[in-house]
Order: sequence, then structure tokens, then C-alpha cells
Amino acid sequence: MTGRGQLSSRVQAALDRLAWGVGDLKRVLIERGAWPAGTSVAVSTDGGRWAVTGGRLRKKTGGGKAVSLLVSESECLSGTVQFPPMLRKALNGAVEEALWRVSPLPPDQIVAAWRAEPDAAGGWTVQWSMCRRSARDQLLAQHGLREDAAVFLVRQGRALAVRNPAWQRQASRQRWMDGAGVLLLVVTLAALSLPALMPLVLKRQAVVRAVEHVNVLVPQAAPLREKMDELRRQASIAEDLRKNIASDLPLASVIDSLSAALPADTWLDRVEINGHEIRITGLTSNATELIAHMGRQPGLADIRATGANVRDGALNKERFTFEMRWKVEGAKP
Repeated sequence: MTGRGQLSSRVQAALDRLAWGVGDLKRVLIERGAWPAGTSVAVSTDGGRWAVTGGRLRKKTGGGKAVSLLVSESECLSGTVQFPPMLRKALNGAVEEALWRVSPLPPDQIVAAWRAEPDAAGGWTVQWSMCRRSARDQLLAQHGLREDAAVFLVRQGRALAVRNPAWQRQASRQRWMDGAGVLLLVVTLAALSLPALMPLVLKRQAVVRAVEHVNVLVPQAAPLREKMDELRRQASIAEDLRKNIASDLPLASVIDSLSAALPADTWLDRVEINGHEIRITGLTSNATELIAHMGRQPGLADIRATGANVRDGALNKERFTFEMRWKVEGAKP
């Protein structure tokens, strides 16, 4: 068998045991009166009346007409058969074949009942019981029961149902009761869980209403959002201007300071300002004295000549180019 086939067999075996477990749990609940099920009134071999619920036997004390037959254990042949691992749906045919082998009578002369349960080795353990068909017919006629009445065989104090048409009708009715029981259980659980779920439901409704409200407001807020974006853009521009104004030099103060620092025989051809850096070009009588004079001004620092001073013979002046730095903290307004 391939790996896929082995996996499929294991899954099917697990599902079969799960189905058996659910069925056995239902049987226990039925016998304890915790699950809806029909109760059959049966008459035993000695004429006593018994209530059969699932596989449980209870002595019937009140009235009520018997509709089924309960064959005592003394009238039956019982035993146990062990089966290897197999599918649950194949168990019925395997049990019938095994009972034919162990039966002392031909198959058409017996009636049998059995109950299977899984074992630890992965197979099935079947408890069975059988009686003569003639004995069953005699007891049915003796107690005035119909030929197709339900028949139960007693084994170890429990009732095993013979799987005849009456048993099939009872199984069909039980399926309807199981459906009603599951529905009732779901409704009960829903009713019990409703108080716990109600806060969550209310919160969800509040969230839904809030989302709907937001969806209504979003189109209305679109013009306002555009205006807010424009205001933020203008505020950003204003902030940039404020920073530039704070970082730029006060041109009027710079020009005034240069005018005050330059002697009368000096004039400027060009003034360049880049941040706090100042570059001036012009003519003066003595460039060396001029650079020393400007170095004494409180608003100027790091004064230096960037090139050789060239004397203009026609004007009898020296052409100079100075660079310096403006000291904001030392400047006068």
C-alpha cells in the first residue's frame, strides 16, 4: 500500500472510531435520560414487563401494552468475536459471516443481535447473542405480539436489539429525535451565550454606525481638508521665511557699518554677501592700512585679502579685494 493509501486508511479508521465514540456517548445519555429517545415496552419470556431504553433494562411497574419481545439469556447462546482492523461499514457483513460459522443451526433458523466496540489493537470486539427462530416465533404468538415486532436478546443484563425491520423503523425515528435534540442543544447554547455575546454585538453595531458616520462626513470634509492642506502649506512657507529672515544678515546694518568703516579716500566697486560672509572690491589709497582699520570694527571679523593689491596709476589708488565675516553679536543696529 502506498503512503497515500496508508494515510487514507488511518484517517478513515480515526473517523470510524470517532463515529463510534459519538454513538456510544449518545447511548449513555439515552440510558440516563439525558437525550431524547423512545422507550419500548417489552414482555419477557416469563411474562414480566420491561422498559427498554437504548440497551438499558428497567422493570415496568405500571400499565402499558407490550409491543416488543425480550428473550431471556437462558434461551440464548452468547459469545465474543475478535475482528482485525476494518472499516465500520464492512463490520455488518463480517459479523453475519462469523455468526454463521459459530451457529449450531443453519442461518435461516436463528435470530441474532450484536454490539461492536473498538479495541486497543485497532480492530473490533463484537459481543453477540442468538436464539432459535422457532423459539422467537413461539414467544411472539404466546404473548400476542405481531410477527414484525421488535425483539431484544438479553446478554449480561443488557438488551441487544435484533436488527429486523422493526429495529430499522426505530433507528429512523431515533435519527429524527437526534436532529431535534441537536437543534434544541444549539438553541440552548445560543440562549446561554447571548448575554455574554451581547456586549460584543453592541460594540460591533457601534463600530458599524461610526464607520457609516465617517463615510458620510468624508465627502463633506473634502473642501475643508483641501483648505487645511493649503493652510499647512502656507504655514510651512511662513516658517521657512521666518528662518531665512532670522539667518540672513541685516543688509542695512551691514552697509551702514561698511560705510562707517571705510575712510573718505576709499570707495567700493562691488559688495557680495553670502550668509555671514562678505566680499568687497574697490579702490583705496593704502590697502594695508585699510585692512588694519577695518579689523578694528566691532561688527567685522576674519578680514583678509584674497588677492594681491594692484595700484591703478591713472587714479593713484590700490585696487583691493577683501573677504570678511559679519559678527551679528557685535553689530550695532
